[in-house]
Amino acid sequence: MAEKNYAAEIRRHMKSLGLYRKEYEPAILTLADISRQYDVLTKQFADGGYQFAELTETGSKKAPIVTTLESLRKDKLSYMNALGMTPRGAVQTDSTTPKKDKKTSALAAAFEKLGDSS
Repeated sequence: MAEKNYAAEIRRHMKSLGLYRKEYEPAILTLADISRQYDVLTKQFADGGYQFAELTETGSKKAPIVTTLESLRKDKLSYMNALGMTPRGAVQTDSTTPKKDKKTSALAAAFEKLGDSS
């Protein structure tokens, strides 16, 4: 089975949302790396029977893999938000994207033509 191409999948999603720009490549590659790590560790966690705690001399504590997965999940969500790939990120992207000029009215266009011909 071929290895999943995370960056290509992210680009495809961004293009389908109309968000892709080549300037976003560093963030896309970072998100792809985080996603790959998250998937690998999630598989290890599942294969290990979802052992979320480990015994210590004083009781139990959260397993390191759980802490790592939580951190990767937060990082992944943060990058997805920054790239506009979540509902929250889409709202933020819409508010920071320059808006297209409003359609010029016929009267304004006529005045522009008059101004150009003088």
